[in-house]
Amino acid sequence: MFSPQEIEKIFEMDRLAEEDGRTYGKKRFLYTKLKELLKSKAFIGIGGLRGMGKTILLRQLRTELKHSLYLSADSLASPVDMFELAKTLQSRYGINYVLIDEIHYLPNWGQALKKIYDFLKVKVVFTSSASIDIVRGKYDLSRRVVVVSLPPFSLREFVYFKRGAEAPVISLDDILGNSGPLYKKLYSFEPDFAEFCQAGALPSYLHSPQPQTIQNVIRKVIDQDLRIIAKLDAQDILHIQDILRFIGRSNVEVCSYSSIARNTGITRYKAQEYIRILESASILKVLLPYGTNVTAEPKILCTLPLRPYLAGSVEPERLLGATREEFFIQHICTMNMEVNYLKSALGEKRPDYLIFHNGQKLVFEIGGPGKRGGQLKGIKSERRFVLSQPAGNSGGIPLFLFGFLY
Repeated sequence: MFSPQEIEKIFEMDRLAEEDGRTYGKKRFLYTKLKELLKSKAFIGIGGLRGMGKTILLRQLRTELKHSLYLSADSLASPVDMFELAKTLQSRYGINYVLIDEIHYLPNWGQALKKIYDFLKVKVVFTSSASIDIVRGKYDLSRRVVVVSLPPFSLREFVYFKRGAEAPVISLDDILGNSGPLYKKLYSFEPDFAEFCQAGALPSYLHSPQPQTIQNVIRKVIDQDLRIIAKLDAQDILHIQDILRFIGRSNVEVCSYSSIARNTGITRYKAQEYIRILESASILKVLLPYGTNVTAEPKILCTLPLRPYLAGSVEPERLLGATREEFFIQHICTMNMEVNYLKSALGEKRPDYLIFHNGQKLVFEIGGPGKRGGQLKGIKSERRFVLSQPAGNSGGIPLFLFGFLY
């Protein structure tokens, strides 16, 4: 049972959240998809890194959904039985939608969601600052919950939020086959590339454009979320900090489980486990090599725009190559395209990435304005491309165009 005082506090939190939701005029592009998903019976889980705007999305939904209530799980004074609360809210107050922010702060949240779905006519939309692996979880939620990821801004979404510019979505085929006319149409957005990669990919940075904003995101994920979700202790946290510092400062070509273990004083098994956790928290992106005659060592990239803040006092020029690759991978992977990196033999130069698209193998080499296609020679692929940023005279495709895929 819940006392009148407890219910009053919950409704006061809800009232303040609704008022806050009305202050935001623009919505993340994912908002339309969420509204469509609400028509289905399944619950909706929104995952993704802190600072992506999950809380704002939930509060904006609160302003539009009748008979709904917003609840911030990490703001509750004491643990709450979510099933009992949802039952009380529905039977006494007619609440049909419960919007739960940071659900991983609730004890036994998976079990509570299963019971709500099975026994109540209440729909739950929830967020978490980690990738929510509910399909393989202790409670079978795979049929009950649809999980969507709120990614960093695309370059297209960044310019929309930053200055209200409404640019079109461009297909991969159009970028690859029509880059010249597209560049003439969109060249005015190329100067936004640097700010986007350095900070602007994180939506919360626009609300608070200070370096501390991104540093605080990283710190809260490590010190708060990972302790709860992955049950890490103080020694684990120190190892993770060492790993992130090493990755941030390293060339992506030499960053693997083995090199991380060797340079941070842990076992390869431990390195692999920590990387898995950091990928689930949306801080890192792990890519496997293409082919069967290669080892399973991955290529490890950072989520934009975290690398400069993980690297610390490193000259920005040293990070340019990795940042270009992270820009490309973010936009390609958000479109759910199958991508691998091409592993090089010792002393051999190879292109960066291979993508399977419409039954074809597409090979990409990414670099600066003078990048040429020398590393594409001898590559057996139906289509091969050089991507350059800034756009130069090499005949390559301007990399920033990939920022308009979504």
